[in-house]
Amino acid sequence: MTRNAGNANAINKDMQNPKDAIEFCKSCAGASQQTDALLREYIESLGVIGDDNIQKKLLKELVKKYVALEKRVDGLLKNTLPDVVAEEIKFKSTYAPRSCECTILFTDFVGFTGLAEKVPAEQLIVILDDIFKQFDDTVNSFRGTKIKTIGDAYMAVFGSPREYEGHAAMAIRAALAFLKSLEEFNRKTGSHFQMRVGIHTGRVTAGVVGKERMQFDVFGDNVNIASRFESSGVPGRVNVSEATYRRAQESFFFEERGEIGLKNKANMKAYLVAREL
Repeated sequence: MTRNAGNANAINKDMQNPKDAIEFCKSCAGASQQTDALLREYIESLGVIGDDNIQKKLLKELVKKYVALEKRVDGLLKNTLPDVVAEEIKFKSTYAPRSCECTILFTDFVGFTGLAEKVPAEQLIVILDDIFKQFDDTVNSFRGTKIKTIGDAYMAVFGSPREYEGHAAMAIRAALAFLKSLEEFNRKTGSHFQMRVGIHTGRVTAGVVGKERMQFDVFGDNVNIASRFESSGVPGRVNVSEATYRRAQESFFFEERGEIGLKNKANMKAYLVAREL
């Protein structure tokens, strides 16, 4: 602390109220040269102390605003990307592509193209929004990760970016919950939506693509196979590959379909989920 500030503290010991300090200075002014000099030092020190307090207050407000902004940005980032991916990008500025085994789920509405020609676009978006919001909640509850929606198609993965055992069973449970929620939606709204669900398990490469509106995604032939199992599925049923069946056969009853044709792929064994054990 400066000499001026020290003197000021001595004078201001019992005068924390600025009005008292001003009255004190008025009453003492002109008493002597020494007193006037001391009062000048005191007034100058008040300015120094005042500036310091203002700076501290401004800094405190700035830090508070920065923390609030940081939380908002963090929330937006984690709303766009899975938590673990967002954290890695936050601290490393990148998310390195990595290989992992996961279960990929695709859904698609039956006859949606024809419906889109009859129903106003605004109404169709509201319908999809209602349904997909329920799907989002379901995916989260079964430890999955929503990848994206493309029109009326919905894609999610289980076991990536966080790897865990039992992701095939989790994907099937989510798919069954999808069908149940769609039945409930139809009952409440008088609609007649039908949906196919296809599931396949295998290794993929997971990564983040894009500079703006970054997106977590999975890549590889197994993603294509999962999509083919959706398009070759049965409306209102969950169609799974042999790879998914083998990983979940102790948790569900299945109906064997035999080999089915997949677009641009060799025939593969398929199974329909009957119910959970």
